[in-house]
Amino acid sequence: MISKRYDLSELIKRWEREQITTEQAIGQILLWLVALVEQMAKIEINNRKANNLP
Repeated sequence: MISKRYDLSELIKRWEREQITTEQAIGQILLWLVALVEQMAKIEINNRKANNLP
């Protein structure tokens, strides 16, 4: 199941207001982690292309 990823500020607000469970917060953090890893991989590929590296 794919969940909506909240903005970090929204996630923090919901956590502070106890509007999400611990499990939901962990799920959101994992979604953010996946997005960051994907973004880093794209940056690395672009950097290698720009520097003519394999």
